[in-house]
Amino acid sequence: MSNIVKVAHTLASPLLKIQGASILIALVIGIGILQILRNIYRRYFHPLSQFLGPPEAALSTRWLYKTNQAGFPEHEFERLHKKYQTKALRIGPNELHLSDVHQYKVIYSQSKPFLKDPPFYSSFNVEHSLFAERDPSLHKERRKMLSPLFGRTGVFKLEGIIHTKAGIMMKKIDTLREKHLINVYDAFRCLTTEVIMEFAFGRSANMLEEEESTFSSWFLRAFDEVTSDMWTAKEWPVLRSIGSCLPQSLVKIMNKKVASFMEVTKFAESCMNLYEKHGNTTFHPVAFDHLTSLPYPEKITEAMDILIAGSDTTASTLTTALLHILADQKVQEKLVPALQSVQPNEQGILPLLQLEKIDYLTACVKESLRIGMPVPGRLPRVVPNDLAEPLIVDGKAIPPGTAVSISAYTMHYSEELWGPDARIFNPERWLRPESKTLDQYLCTFSKGVRMCIGQNIAVAEVTIVMAYIFRNYKISLPPDFQRPKQKDLFSIEYGEPGLPVKFEAVH
Repeated sequence: MSNIVKVAHTLASPLLKIQGASILIALVIGIGILQILRNIYRRYFHPLSQFLGPPEAALSTRWLYKTNQAGFPEHEFERLHKKYQTKALRIGPNELHLSDVHQYKVIYSQSKPFLKDPPFYSSFNVEHSLFAERDPSLHKERRKMLSPLFGRTGVFKLEGIIHTKAGIMMKKIDTLREKHLINVYDAFRCLTTEVIMEFAFGRSANMLEEEESTFSSWFLRAFDEVTSDMWTAKEWPVLRSIGSCLPQSLVKIMNKKVASFMEVTKFAESCMNLYEKHGNTTFHPVAFDHLTSLPYPEKITEAMDILIAGSDTTASTLTTALLHILADQKVQEKLVPALQSVQPNEQGILPLLQLEKIDYLTACVKESLRIGMPVPGRLPRVVPNDLAEPLIVDGKAIPPGTAVSISAYTMHYSEELWGPDARIFNPERWLRPESKTLDQYLCTFSKGVRMCIGQNIAVAEVTIVMAYIFRNYKISLPPDFQRPKQKDLFSIEYGEPGLPVKFEAVH
């Protein structure tokens, strides 16, 4: 009997292998056919098939991922809008990039804004934070908590920190400027990050003084490591989900970039623990004061969100401002004398209230926010089902459920809105009689109920730091200067070597 079983097993084994191989082949063929059918549907029968764009973009998100990875997607979108002669460019299977500037107020409405696109905002891993929250009622509740902290009154409570950090930065510049060019991009990043750390955590990491001969810092390195993977995290949500389920010790071994950023999270947690134990020991409010009703993990997430949103962004704007002002002698010749007209107070500081009265400085700040928009790209929203009127672009109705966006880059470089010199840094545009109408087109902080809550702080930082820099130093670009490359990693980053400039004391 056992021999019969052996013979049967011997005969059945090849048959099972053949059957298994057949199933595998059939499965592969089936998947291939489904892929082909899906591509045919997306290309020719999808509701967005009537909108023009790169054929590859209609098939999957892979095209958009590669465009993001190339460095500055808005440049490519702009080129393609012209190539296809369309104001509604299809950049994904279910996403349109719009250049119809008149639809901005509809999409990012003050009263009924379109909801945030879930796949895009979930990629930031800060669910239910003020920035990423998609539920309008929950967002309203969180914004109400934090609004007092970021209002104009709150900014004046924070002003002293900005002056203090600016003083530390200038002291270090004074020690380095004789022997070194100063990379102002890193200097500004250290300053703005320290300010927002004080505001979010009530504690500083002393980044400005961390390294003796440069403005480098562990935080900047960690931040750069993680942001370099920004678009990969967006494209591969499965990997992100798996990573969040694994032990941190294992993640650190698998991904050194994530390990670096965990150090920042660890710092945030230590600040939270200190606050829980001793309360607010600073002379100003901190974010934790307004988050007492939240669970512990959400307090950390919100504080981290504030830190990330308020660090590189303002520094990027300041860097762009310096880049343009140093390239235009006429702007310097007007800005510097205007700043010399303001005298420091008894503490040796330039009060924000006084600086805000300098019309040309205010014009330079606004133009810096326009040209130096720190978040130039997509903030996608979903077209709702209950619109009173269809969203029409290029004579075509955009179907409900479509992700759409109009970028700050599109708005700020529109000749229709700003005139033929839209791409030129020109503070004078803010000093003309009709300039009051321009504020409605300044979308640096977005618009509507979802606009950036930290805009008052950002404007105060740019105003104060710009005043100190141009009032106390003669600044110039090096003889062999080459314009630094910008990269859009959701916020603008300047690659190596940043923006090295020469500082000379004003006597």
